[in-house]
Amino acid sequence: MRGADSPASQASCSTLKDFLTRNAQSWRYEGPVTTEGTEMPEPPKAELISLSDEEQGVTVRILRAENFSGGGQDDTLHAEITVSSGFVNGRANLYLNSYDLDSWTAVLDTVESGRAASWLESGRSPRITISPAAISDSGCTEVSVHDVTASQIHVTVPIAAPSDWIERHRALLAAVRSRSPLTPDPL
Repeated sequence: MRGADSPASQASCSTLKDFLTRNAQSWRYEGPVTTEGTEMPEPPKAELISLSDEEQGVTVRILRAENFSGGGQDDTLHAEITVSSGFVNGRANLYLNSYDLDSWTAVLDTVESGRAASWLESGRSPRITISPAAISDSGCTEVSVHDVTASQIHVTVPIAAPSDWIERHRALLAAVRSRSPLTPDPL
């Protein structure tokens, strides 16, 4: 006997329900959820980096804030880097702290001054390097993602970025900081 009413199906559903109940804190909301007939909208995900043109792009999307230290306030942002093009597509998870957000400001300042800059160079997460169009071989803003922690793959994506992309990214950073304030890094 197979199907939803079979003993095997009931046992596996019961086991899954028990597992989900025990691990509810580690699951992220994938919404929508209905409660007493009311549909709850999915909380929007914030973008920290969104550099793309009609053909390809690189995005860093904040998935959720987390508290790793056990204190009262969130101290980490769980994020995802996405690279998309007709040639290669990939994703890598990363965790950001307040120091990482501060260093993203420094990267934007450096690139604005006409120099290439790398972000997340600690070796604990994928590294991103941005070369402004004025100094890149392609004549476009080049974004390189180095997955130093897992696959060891390095990909560079040339992007025809709008002239105001740095100002837009300062606004994205301000929105992320406002939405998910983090405990300052003690170091």
